[in-house]
Parts: sequence; C-alpha cells; structure tokens
Amino acid sequence: MPTRLYAAGLLLLCLLTLSGCSRGPHSTTPEIIWTGCPRVTSCPLPGNSLQTQGDLAADNRQLEAALASCGLQVEIIKECQEQHDGETETATPGADRQRAAAAKKP
Repeated sequence: MPTRLYAAGLLLLCLLTLSGCSRGPHSTTPEIIWTGCPRVTSCPLPGNSLQTQGDLAADNRQLEAALASCGLQVEIIKECQEQHDGETETATPGADRQRAAAAKKP
C-alpha cells in the first residue's frame, strides 16, 4: 500500500511540474547562407634532405614559394568573407557582435 501511495504522489508531482510548462512560440528556421567563397587546397610544406649549403638555399626558396601560395589563398578567402560581410551587414546587424563575442572566447 505505501508503494502505491508513493507512486501516486510521484505521478502527481510530475503532473504538477509539467502543468507549469506552456506552449511558446516556435523556433525560427535557421537560414543557410552560402557565401560563395572559392575553395582552397591544403598548403603542404615541402620536405627536405639537406646535404650542402646549396641545398639549404634551394629549400628556402621552395619554402618561401609554398608560404606565398598559402598566403594568397588566405587573402582571397579573407577578401571574399569581408565582401560577404559587407553585403549582409544590413540584413543581420547583430552578427558582428556575435562574431566578436565568439572571437573573445578562448
């Protein structure tokens, strides 16, 4: 008998808790934004097998070329994103604040 009272009391408590819930407004459907920025390739750094001073100079030239190529890709994407941000700034005025807050998080 005490088990049934306990179960009934627990059921009543759950029902009372649920009665405090109310139907709220539906969440808005998230909007998917395609920025249209170009795809990039990975930036592999060249390996080396240095044996002479000349090998070191050639390796430095290859490394500089690889870093310059990666830097160009970063600049292209950065410009594309800035252009997209400028176009959507009027549509989403709070986006910059959200980005700034997200950037501050460690």
